[in-house]
Amino acid sequence: MGSSYSAALIAKVFADSTLSIPVEVYRGYELEFEMPIALGKESCVVPISFSGETEDVVSALRFARKRGAYIVSVSGPEESTLVKEADQALQIISEDTKAMVAAHLSQIAVLYMLIGSLAKYHDKSDKIVEITRELNDLIAKLPEIIEREEEAAKKIAESVKDKELFYVISGGPTFGLAYKLAMTEITENAWAHGIVQYAGEFRHGIVEQMGEGLPVIFLIGTDASQVDLRRELETCKKLGAHTIIWDAKDFPRTDQYLTPFYLAIPTEWFVYHLSLLRGKPPSSRRYMGSVIPYANMKKLKK
Repeated sequence: MGSSYSAALIAKVFADSTLSIPVEVYRGYELEFEMPIALGKESCVVPISFSGETEDVVSALRFARKRGAYIVSVSGPEESTLVKEADQALQIISEDTKAMVAAHLSQIAVLYMLIGSLAKYHDKSDKIVEITRELNDLIAKLPEIIEREEEAAKKIAESVKDKELFYVISGGPTFGLAYKLAMTEITENAWAHGIVQYAGEFRHGIVEQMGEGLPVIFLIGTDASQVDLRRELETCKKLGAHTIIWDAKDFPRTDQYLTPFYLAIPTEWFVYHLSLLRGKPPSSRRYMGSVIPYANMKKLKK
């Protein structure tokens, strides 16, 4: 669910081009609602939750267990339900347990390693060697980019701080990041309406809502979806929309599946400053925890 679902969407795009074993993504209870007929002893289910206690995900784990699936969980540092009830547990360990931004990118990296390892043994693929090398190169470049991108993102946030509706458009490996930006950041953290749209759907609906000053955010990677995205970007400009563009071509060149790691930096800064400019701490909640229960992250050890 939420950011973990975003990581799973990104990982699925990588899996579809790397691994011959079919990979599907479900949102928590969705696994039980749909009851996929293929789910059984020949399946591996990977529940993802940083807290390891997200209600929907724990329920999906137990449902999969009843169907005989093998469970490999991905969670944070706590000795959580996901750790205890999985056959194998992959944990993201950090001294700073509040670093949820880093947790999201770490989830993607862990999923890439899992998928790449499967592809190595099942399909004789060497993609994991390439992706590991590029991840190591990328990590060394991140501190400079984090520092560089803040001021520009803050200025963009200042230009749209009074807007109540944002469209976020992307495709390919960056669509999962667009989902996170719209649904779990603009909506949840900045308390504005964030709507995500897959690139190819632009002409089948929201183009009719384009107008003067409407904020439309484009996340453009280096994969084939960029052709559609650039065409839609030009349409938005012609219709007078307030276009905000984060383009992978403006960052160090890397594998197309790693562009979310770069593009997450300016988008995180943007939401951070947008939240503050709108008069709210980015981590504050109106209803989550009080009206709607959720896993309590405050219990994590320092």
